[in-house]
Amino acid sequence: MNNLVARIRSYRPTKRHVVVLAVVGIAVVVSVILMRRPSKADENTKDRFFEVARGNFSISVDLDGNLDAIEHHKLVYDGRGMYGLEIAEVVEDKTEVTVGQSVVRFDDKQYVQAHEKLLLAVEDAEKNMLMTRQDGEMKRVNGINGIKFAADQLRSAKQKLVKYEHEDARKKNRSLSTAIDAADRKQEQAERNYKAAQAKVSAAHMQNKEDVAKLQKQLDQAEEALKAARAAREEALYAMRVFKRYDHPEQLLSLQEAVTKSSMQLQQETVQASANVVKSRRQIQNVEALLAQQGEELVRLTNDIAKLVVKAPVDGILSHGRNQYGRSSHRSSAPKEIKIGTKISPGETIATIPDLSKFMVLVNLPEEFRSRVREGLKASLRSKALPDLVLDGEVKTIARMATHVIYWDKNSPKIYPTQIATEGSDDRLMPGMTMRVEIHIEDVVDVLCVPIEAVYNREGAKYCKVRALTGMTEVEVETDRSSTDYVEITSGLRAGQEVLLHRE
Repeated sequence: MNNLVARIRSYRPTKRHVVVLAVVGIAVVVSVILMRRPSKADENTKDRFFEVARGNFSISVDLDGNLDAIEHHKLVYDGRGMYGLEIAEVVEDKTEVTVGQSVVRFDDKQYVQAHEKLLLAVEDAEKNMLMTRQDGEMKRVNGINGIKFAADQLRSAKQKLVKYEHEDARKKNRSLSTAIDAADRKQEQAERNYKAAQAKVSAAHMQNKEDVAKLQKQLDQAEEALKAARAAREEALYAMRVFKRYDHPEQLLSLQEAVTKSSMQLQQETVQASANVVKSRRQIQNVEALLAQQGEELVRLTNDIAKLVVKAPVDGILSHGRNQYGRSSHRSSAPKEIKIGTKISPGETIATIPDLSKFMVLVNLPEEFRSRVREGLKASLRSKALPDLVLDGEVKTIARMATHVIYWDKNSPKIYPTQIATEGSDDRLMPGMTMRVEIHIEDVVDVLCVPIEAVYNREGAKYCKVRALTGMTEVEVETDRSSTDYVEITSGLRAGQEVLLHRE
């Protein structure tokens, strides 16, 4: 090693060597000058170059959208609209209105007629209610009277039965028994008288025949009296037998049947009275239900009539029809013209009054950007009508399902309806303005990057043209993140190189 150093230090170039080195140096200088100096061809084609360096750039998506208020106060008829809704009066479109101002009035002719008919029906129902209650009260009183009468009849029948069993039958039995006893005594007395007359007649035959005829006559009379007494006794015994076998059982049965019949009549009157009361209550309940139903319908109809005049809920500028800005407007049919004679459905938006304090921008996010854009990303909003105005925004909602730009054409590009909210406002902003939206996706910091126009594709690979000493050299590169202006280079280039940009 020391010998090599010593030889280098002792080397003395010859004249030939000096000439060769000079020629080589001049050639290098000329090549550099020629390379850096633009040729006539460069001047004519206006080639542009960019020096590769590390830097920063932002990735964003630029879209056009429509400005819309976040909240729209809808003017609708929120009644039932049973008799149709035909506009009779309406405030002109784009008119400034104040809260409480009448905006739309519907024709109320049929509603007023129905209201009058319903009033008459309610009056009839009230009269029917009064009559039904009176009839029910009469039936209730008649039922009570019928029950009282049947109860009196039952009580009377029971009293007659008890009286007969404990008084009349016993009294009759005692009377017949007394008659039999009296007949027995009369028969015994007649038998004694007859025997005494016989004895006298027998004695007269033996003692005084002159008195025989007289005593025989007395004997005949005694015999007749005995026969009559015996007949009277038989008659008394017969009367007792008839009473015990026929009169008493029949009378007792008749009185018992009267009690049973009266008891059944009382039950029937009670059941009938109860049924009449239940029937009356049901009739009253039916009439009450009808009256209540008609009363409720009258209240609802009165409310419907009051709602036939639609008033502005807030101050603002009135817009006919539903909000037409964004919100899948490509799918919407032609808006209904709001004018006198137009028929509206209940709940249909007649007009809107936008809340101009808060806005949003409605954009259609192309399908190729959906994976890169998410809710919560920041955005910048610019109005084409107001170039000096810039608002800060935020991606608020992105539709979950994609739709076609032309909804009936399945081959048209897919988009995701997206809402960009902003807290900013300006008195000059109005719904429907066209807005330019720049959604900030990512900030790329301290990376090797070149303009997007410096990279081109060929056969599935990416290339750049780099300026070298001998001219333009094609270099294959690998890229990563990109914006609309710059692309990140991960391999193939180094800082300080100059890359050719696409010619203008």
